[in-house]
Amino acid sequence: MKRNYKLILFTEYLIYSFPFYLVLLVKSEFVFIGAIMLFKIVLINLPKFNLKIIKYPFNTFNIYWHISFRKYKLVYILPLLLIVVFMAVKSNNQNLLYAVFLGLSLIACVPSFERETIAEIKHNPFDSKKYLRFQFKNSIINTCYLVFPIALTMCLLLQWEKLIFLIFIFIAPIINLLFKYIYFNNSYLQHIFFTIFMAGSLFLFGVPFLALPFIYKKAIKTLNELKTC
Repeated sequence: MKRNYKLILFTEYLIYSFPFYLVLLVKSEFVFIGAIMLFKIVLINLPKFNLKIIKYPFNTFNIYWHISFRKYKLVYILPLLLIVVFMAVKSNNQNLLYAVFLGLSLIACVPSFERETIAEIKHNPFDSKKYLRFQFKNSIINTCYLVFPIALTMCLLLQWEKLIFLIFIFIAPIINLLFKYIYFNNSYLQHIFFTIFMAGSLFLFGVPFLALPFIYKKAIKTLNELKTC
């Protein structure tokens, strides 16, 4: 009930974390200390934030990018990923960096698990190939908005050689879009086959990607059926 409750909370955080800060001070990790304090300031002010006022820059051809980010509060994950990138570089832990890439890729897949109505597909003026092509374009553009802060952070940390791996973040959302339209009437099958495909790609050195032309043709066929049903 106190007006200066934010200052009280911040002071409590400093007291609780003092041993941790002491170790970082000895190791001269001043930037890391500043990043943690900034995160705690954001955390204290979080209850005052209103997600409805956030204007996402996403392309609106697929409105479910906006819906998913508001529904699942995905925007709050991005600052955490930036902190993990900083920790990965400081600790020279490539696995943490790859975990960030995987996390971004999964976030970009979330809108593809949502479904527009069949009426929306039928009344869209594009044919099936053009409709799917615009869905791909929308997914790539919106994923770029997610990747940009991570890429900028890596540039500031001089991780130039790791930037090439950001390309892999775009693969999973595109694959998930294909499975979405193949199994449009059964989201459970979409989840199952998408998981099998991505797991198989990791453990079989990308062999499942040879089936992509057939998967693409199957997605077009299903879209044609949805447009004419």
